[in-house]
Amino acid sequence: MAEGFEEPGYVADENKEGFVRLRVKLDGLKVHSAGIMDRIRGRHPLPKGKNAEIENPTITERGFELIVNGAKAGEMKGARYKLTIQQLPFAIDPAETYLVGLEGFIEVFLKKYDETQSWEKAIREGNLETFEG
Repeated sequence: MAEGFEEPGYVADENKEGFVRLRVKLDGLKVHSAGIMDRIRGRHPLPKGKNAEIENPTITERGFELIVNGAKAGEMKGARYKLTIQQLPFAIDPAETYLVGLEGFIEVFLKKYDETQSWEKAIREGNLETFEG
């Protein structure tokens, strides 16, 4: 973890078919709601924070990095969050992986390359990081 960043907590599940959802807790985060046309068309633009900058995540076939920086004033003043997973248990499709912003949370939907693979063991153990480096 880089200096000055806090690693946020998260929970994971496989409730949405073909995806692993990470619900990342970011205390005080406020977001603009997605536009109605994006929701109707099923598009997932990068969430926009009202009191934080949500950086475009780095996503690879086996990992990702999410960075959120709090605004200069207000509830998230000075907050710096970074969640990095270098080696997921199985491959994901970066092009189909997306974020959804909610009050106090960012949900990361990791699209499974192989929808038949169960991530349940890693989820149950509370650790999606399988990197042994």
